[in-house]
Amino acid sequence: MRLNQASTIHTLALYLLPPLVAWLGLGPLAAVVVSAVAVLVGMALRFPDVLDQDTADRIELHTITYSHYVEKVRWCLDATGLPYKEVPSIGILGLLLTGRTVPLLELPASRTSIGDSPKILRFLWGAYSASLPPERSRFLEPTAEGLELEAKFDRVLGVHVRVWAYWHLFQNKALTLRMWGMYEDSVPTWQRRLLPVLQPLLAKMVQRVLGVTAVRAERSLAITRQAFAEVDAMLADGRRYLLGGSEKTFVDITFASLAALAIFPPGYGGASVSQKEPPLDLLSSDWRAVVEELRATPAGQFVIRLYTEERLVG
Repeated sequence: MRLNQASTIHTLALYLLPPLVAWLGLGPLAAVVVSAVAVLVGMALRFPDVLDQDTADRIELHTITYSHYVEKVRWCLDATGLPYKEVPSIGILGLLLTGRTVPLLELPASRTSIGDSPKILRFLWGAYSASLPPERSRFLEPTAEGLELEAKFDRVLGVHVRVWAYWHLFQNKALTLRMWGMYEDSVPTWQRRLLPVLQPLLAKMVQRVLGVTAVRAERSLAITRQAFAEVDAMLADGRRYLLGGSEKTFVDITFASLAALAIFPPGYGGASVSQKEPPLDLLSSDWRAVVEELRATPAGQFVIRLYTEERLVG
């Protein structure tokens, strides 16, 4: 959400329209006229985008700094080489203001929005695999085995590693501010200034929505360890990638991105995150001990290798 964009101003104006009409005491006819004017203004704002050739091909990815599902989509987009514009926001502020979660892929010209990382990856494959060189698209090919593994990682590792990380994160306000984008220049200034004030409220909301408690955190850690152990077993035969081929696939990117929240590999976020060094020095001693434990596993080393050899180099 950008306050300097006409579309954002229009959206905020629509929020304010009902109380304004009520405050002015306008009758039904006047309210209808005002609403019609608001609709026409929205159409006028969108019309130039329809005619703009640059906008016709533009891809936008709405993100927050440390989201493992965002990182999954961001990495896949980077791997395709498709040009896209990242629209970062603070923590869950975008959810509060717009009701939309991230990652969210938008095609402004067609007014198309796609949420949920698996759906975004399927869209990228369907929309661009025929036009991109094979070496930049075949990693997205949705095989039955790949889809099954992706779904398992998403709903098991992705869900539980987030609960575990958030439980520890909320014990450290400074780290929460950093991981929610407080020091990322790409995040709008007004959001970064608002974050320290809203952080306690946002943290409480996340805790309630995700059910983040000490008991659930311990259970989630056990499930995270089990997910790493299952990948350890897959890698035991010496394979370089999870599906056994000679090239990475979206399954490797999925696991590495989701596991990144557990081991903080260097290079997280690629070129999109300015702070490249993982915040290990800010972790509590018990949290860091688990991070080091998981880093030392074959699965952890697999993730670090992917980030070092394939994420940092683009």
